[in-house]
Amino acid sequence: MYFEIKRSDEFQWMQNPKNHDVIKYIKAENEYTESVMKGTKLLQQRLTYELKKKLITQGTMGPIKIYADEYEYYTILTEHGLKYCRNKKGFPSTEMVLLDSKWLRETNKHIRSLLISPDHKKLAYLLEQEGEETGVLHFKNLNENSIIYDEKLKKIFNFVWGSNSKIIYYTITDDQLRPYKVYAHHIGSSPQDDILIYEEKDKSSFVDITVTKDKSFITLNSNSFSTSEVRLFDAYHDFSKGFPELKLIEPRSIGLEYYVDHHDEFLYILTNADNARNFKLVRASLEKCGKSNWETIFTVKDSEKIEDIDIFRKFAVLFAKREGLPIILCYNFVSQDVHQIELPTKFCVVSPETNIDYDTDIVRFTCDSPFAHPSTYEYNMETRRLRSVRSNPINNFDPSLYTCYRTYANALDGAKIPITLFHKKSLTLDNKNPLLIRSYGTYGVSIEPDFQLEHFSLLERGWIIALAHVRGGSELGSTWYDQGRLMNKKNSITDLISVIDYLIRTGYSNPSLVASIGVSAGGLLLGAAFNMRPGRGIFLNILNFFE
Repeated sequence: MYFEIKRSDEFQWMQNPKNHDVIKYIKAENEYTESVMKGTKLLQQRLTYELKKKLITQGTMGPIKIYADEYEYYTILTEHGLKYCRNKKGFPSTEMVLLDSKWLRETNKHIRSLLISPDHKKLAYLLEQEGEETGVLHFKNLNENSIIYDEKLKKIFNFVWGSNSKIIYYTITDDQLRPYKVYAHHIGSSPQDDILIYEEKDKSSFVDITVTKDKSFITLNSNSFSTSEVRLFDAYHDFSKGFPELKLIEPRSIGLEYYVDHHDEFLYILTNADNARNFKLVRASLEKCGKSNWETIFTVKDSEKIEDIDIFRKFAVLFAKREGLPIILCYNFVSQDVHQIELPTKFCVVSPETNIDYDTDIVRFTCDSPFAHPSTYEYNMETRRLRSVRSNPINNFDPSLYTCYRTYANALDGAKIPITLFHKKSLTLDNKNPLLIRSYGTYGVSIEPDFQLEHFSLLERGWIIALAHVRGGSELGSTWYDQGRLMNKKNSITDLISVIDYLIRTGYSNPSLVASIGVSAGGLLLGAAFNMRPGRGIFLNILNFFE
């Protein structure tokens, strides 16, 4: 029953993979695929060989280490799985294996997350059954290098350490798998003695727990699709002195989102308050932390959007987008100056790495681009120097022969639709080039110029790859998203048609050589576009173009 209208799902039986008719149907589909593709077996083998060669790396690379206090933490990939290790800084001979996942190979389980206690003496790790949303939390005493088998917490969704290393705070879910309760567990005690810290009773909201970067506060974050409500309490709280004081930052209200961290007696808050649809950075004192006291520190333009923030002793680092392309901004807490990191390449996807150390001038991030494996970089915010930690070129591929750039198509209403293109530099605009268009335009998700292994065989055969940044994504901020959703959804569809028309009109390709990919909700976009304008961007069997 939806909106008081009864609907019956005639295909619900297909949700059971053990159903005899489902098995029969899948077998028939596989047989049909085999019959259609039987003439391409040699081509499939050749493509598989080519793509595997692209994944070959030059030599064996050592692990990337994460620095925390006096230790270096890292993982080692073995033929049996991951080993989680550490050694004392500068003394590799002191290596200690914290956890070896090889014993999980036959169990259908995996380690979803693990955290070292602030005093580096204990390890907590969440073991999850494949397909489950919650897991069992286990503990290991690192001083004795032994797992505490008689102490484990069941049906855990998320967890953090208290800063005194004696308490674990964790969330559990309700019957709908919504995280809604936060408990405190004293290491060494029975789970029956765990203390309920908070319960989220609004069934449209879920609760998460984090710890501020300086380890001063535990944050309880109640979030729904369009609201936030955050409470703080002392991360060093001693429960022998009673229940912790939960400090509410700002009561939830429709449309208000905010995320909180702490630095030198101030709360730094990323928020969309006051119609800052693309978010802004504000601050407030602990004593007067309500919205009426929020002081704006940094704002962005309509075509920009702040996506994440990381706090250090001297700097705040803002990860943002400008015209759909990544930028990283460093805010100096003392001088209040802001400078931008010069990225190694313009067209890429940037993601913050694990930056545990609060007392450092180094921020680490990864850079994922169309013509290279994901690379890791370190940037010194004080000296403003960028250093490559790990960068690995694509095997048997010369990126200097290819180009990546941005152009624009005009939408029906005059809006400029960004298109990211990459192809051989020697390309001739003669309408004879095979063209693959990727698009999505839904949920505010941007389509990114990232590393896609399957693109290389196409590029080497003269294909053009086009990323159509249609409305409905967030490439140009929240307004771009709003203009392609709900009653404006038609804009996403006509934008895609305009992109295809532009690329044909300007000589990149012709209708008989255009193929399109729309994954998941992007399939709706493609289906609607080709129903609206048949003959533009026809679905083609891409494999035919390899011959």
